[in-house]
Amino acid sequence: MARRRPMRRATARKPWRPGWRRRSGRSGQADMAGGHRWDVVFDHYAPEDERRRETLLALGNGVLLVRATAPWAAADGTHYPGTYRAGLYDRLTDRIEGEEAANESVPNLPNWLPLTFRIADGEGWFRFGRMELLDYRHALDMRHGLTCRMLRLRDASGRITRLRELRLVSMARPHLAALRLELTPENWSGAVAFHGGIDGGVANTNVASDRRHDGRHLTEQQGERAAPGLLLLRARTRQSRIGIGIATRTTLEAGATFATSAALPFGIAESLGATAWEGEALAVEKVAAIRCDLDGAADEPGTAALAELRAAPGFAALAVEQAAAWAPLRASIGLRAARAPLDRALGFHGFHLLQTASPHAAAMDAGFPARGWQEAYRGQIFWEDCLVLPFLELRFPATARAALLYRWRRLEAARQAARLLGYRGAMFPWRSARDGSEQTPRFQFNDLSGGWTRDHTHLERHVGAAIAQAAWRYVLASGDEAFLEAHGAELILEIARFWASIARHDPSTGRYHIRGVVGPDEYHLRYPGAAQPGIDDNAYTNVMAARSLTLAPAVLERLSPARRAALCRQLRLGTEELAGWDHISRRIALPFRQDGTIDQFAGFERLRPFDIGGFMAAHPGQRVDHVLAARGDSVDAYAVAKQADLLMLPHTLPHGELQRLLAHLGHAMDDTLLRRTLEVHLPHHMHDSSLSRAACAGALARLDPARSWSFFRHMLRSDPEQAASSSTAEGAHLGAMACAIDVLQRHYLGLRVQADALALDPAPPSQLGPVRMRFRCRFGMFELHWSGEALRLCGAPDNVATALVRYQGEERRLAPGATLEFPVTA
Repeated sequence: MARRRPMRRATARKPWRPGWRRRSGRSGQADMAGGHRWDVVFDHYAPEDERRRETLLALGNGVLLVRATAPWAAADGTHYPGTYRAGLYDRLTDRIEGEEAANESVPNLPNWLPLTFRIADGEGWFRFGRMELLDYRHALDMRHGLTCRMLRLRDASGRITRLRELRLVSMARPHLAALRLELTPENWSGAVAFHGGIDGGVANTNVASDRRHDGRHLTEQQGERAAPGLLLLRARTRQSRIGIGIATRTTLEAGATFATSAALPFGIAESLGATAWEGEALAVEKVAAIRCDLDGAADEPGTAALAELRAAPGFAALAVEQAAAWAPLRASIGLRAARAPLDRALGFHGFHLLQTASPHAAAMDAGFPARGWQEAYRGQIFWEDCLVLPFLELRFPATARAALLYRWRRLEAARQAARLLGYRGAMFPWRSARDGSEQTPRFQFNDLSGGWTRDHTHLERHVGAAIAQAAWRYVLASGDEAFLEAHGAELILEIARFWASIARHDPSTGRYHIRGVVGPDEYHLRYPGAAQPGIDDNAYTNVMAARSLTLAPAVLERLSPARRAALCRQLRLGTEELAGWDHISRRIALPFRQDGTIDQFAGFERLRPFDIGGFMAAHPGQRVDHVLAARGDSVDAYAVAKQADLLMLPHTLPHGELQRLLAHLGHAMDDTLLRRTLEVHLPHHMHDSSLSRAACAGALARLDPARSWSFFRHMLRSDPEQAASSSTAEGAHLGAMACAIDVLQRHYLGLRVQADALALDPAPPSQLGPVRMRFRCRFGMFELHWSGEALRLCGAPDNVATALVRYQGEERRLAPGATLEFPVTA
């Protein structure tokens, strides 16, 4: 029987636990301006901002991701619990405008989080709003891979209670997650009950625009109590028929005075009782094992989850393992900045990227989703896998390789997609998920007009060129010749073949045109009044198509003679076809304006002007295309861009490489003309995509450093400081996070890995401040240090050979353990 203690009354308010500073700040903004660089802190409760915070403080390990929702909160508009498994998709079909429309999504898994409490004679099970909230603090500790939530509450009887919740998603054991809830009475003692369980009655409803679609992905939910404190829920996805097993173990450190369980329509629940004593913490722990058929375990998921849970240690041991697992990952990010805001942002971005692209992802066939493993964009794969590779290939090459293998395994689906439209080679989808088929929704809903419109962004064929560029860059950086021989060469050559196939010859000009596509802008889906979707000769698409074609001979030359011959036989690729590719790569058309600058696409110059400033003042936070459509107008008629389009070229291709490629196409382009081209297009950008400012920062790094830095700073703050109503509530902007690091290392520090050398061509803005970057590549381990006046490159002592370094036309040799210094002039 539990011991009895006399009631004691607290004479002073208990202090907050050391290590978590209390700090006031503007509503909705995380504290990233003080304390440790690895802490992100919210120091007050803000119902209107909680869903965004649940994204920012979410925890993941590359296999699982768990939103940072309080364990006592439900999906009620203010909060949204979500647990997701990488690469697990389910396809549901709706009927829209009389047509069947299928959408493939990452399903929200059964919610393992539920855990709350009540005082014996209190006001019911605790939830936000049931007691007076005296203090609140929610923090992400990236050093240890934990979150900590602390509350101070007062009930109607004047009893004051402190709660402290710790949580982790184990990087050491990728199928485990856990939380620990500590309840401390300040001025009372008495009986307390805890109530928790597993809720299988969940659906995908976090994204407002998707709520008109069927979001109920789970079926056959069956809960059971395997033992006292040990619960199990089995379920299955409706279409993909993936079995899911989630087991939880709930324990009271002080021992339970009673325990009961109850079956729910879609889940299982239990209650535990104990006595709480004034001034003493009463702790309850909940450990969850989450398994599915994709794991490849010998047992079915429910059995596998129970077995894993029975072998799992308690929260304290899991936390020790978590810190040990995160320490080398955090160190491998290898980015430090002297200026604290930049230093914090780089750590935050690196941490979130690794929660999705951890070393565990290297053993999976899941790709890299645009917004992480959450419901934004249905958890699908766009081109962010290509954008994150510059970060991964210099730190985690095995994970970078896995992202490319995701594409290679879907090469046959890309070939089939090309054949269906009469093309050759491989046409990769703009949105990919489980099997590599096109997953772009057929319809999008316009909240302003109240109607559905067709989505033609599946015409963004440029994704294939990004894949080819990423695969080649990975090979150069990693030296992974085995990947090139077995996978990469075939991937790049089939993409090149597609571009040669889609390009159409115009005998009157001798040029090749790529028609009926959509560029990165995404606003312009057709010409004004045109019956068919698509625009012609998008400059970004055409230049990157030429780039893909020019990679073919370099790829073949790098292969061993035997593999080259075998691959050419396999692909039926002969010298005549290769010569044709070379010819097309030199004659692809580019659209030029009357002033000699490159246009975004053929005819963009003739579109009607658009007052962006006036629109933003009149319609803050609204999409141009939706507003115009609601008026009966169309964005297709106006010279306005959703995001960087043509400016993606100088961002994607290093300084000098773009000019050489344009010269290959027969067009001279010096820095003056390139600057004029960018200045023509910048005023047309709405920057409605998080990637837009990233591309602009990279594109302008050398041509307009001050404006580049302005875009860069804005990009660093985008998720932590966005408004509560922002789309961050639906998922983190991982592409923009990766691009921020890419701008720093590839544009500002000017680092490129070439076939035979490290190349440095820095363009640091004056506001950057000192920066250090550790990286590894085919030539060894290195540290790059920008002091504010000079760039120093240090080779690790255990590098096996001297490295060739190119710096602005000069070649020098870097021996193991040595340092080269290069003065940088503005």
